[in-house]
Amino acid sequence: MKLENMNNAYANKKCTNNIYINNRYAIEVTRKRIKNMYLRVKDTDGTLSVSAPYGMSDAEIRKFVESKSDWIERIMQEMLVARQLKEQEPVLAPFMERELRRELKMQLQRLIDKWEPVMGVKSAGFTIKKMKTRWGSCNVKSHHLNFNLLLAKVPSECAEYVVVHELTHLLEPSHNARFWSLMEYYLPESKKLRKQLAGFSAQDMI
Repeated sequence: MKLENMNNAYANKKCTNNIYINNRYAIEVTRKRIKNMYLRVKDTDGTLSVSAPYGMSDAEIRKFVESKSDWIERIMQEMLVARQLKEQEPVLAPFMERELRRELKMQLQRLIDKWEPVMGVKSAGFTIKKMKTRWGSCNVKSHHLNFNLLLAKVPSECAEYVVVHELTHLLEPSHNARFWSLMEYYLPESKKLRKQLAGFSAQDMI
């Protein structure tokens, strides 16, 4: 093999190792022939994975990951909620489900009526569903909202967080920096409430 071909082969080879941050995050690092670093969280097991250029030191990678700590925490919490809701869907007696729907519908309507004028938005109605992976969702085109039936059994402040979250999507469709800034503007304790909501699972609701 010619020296040129050997260099090309080495450049295209991936090198993988693990580094650790504060004994909290184990990061799977893969060095490739790329110019920038990329971070992702694997939805299968929550593993942090970084793709980095050759020559990038572990210290530089740690600094990069630490700068994304808020994003990592948020994604981890969302994945935890999704796993907890998916683990076991509660079985409710028909009369209990009807009562929960009735109470939740009134609660959600009060919250929507409260927050729409404050935020300057207008939804096009809402539906209460049995949802396995989300507390709520928003169709940004139709402005229709969906809410998980299990919100009837979480603290009222958590239900309010979900309502504000979905209404915020009418101002900003994506979960980007602007979205989270709006959430903190309208609900200064939104981070605390998000963590509190992540502590509930479907099993708790039976």
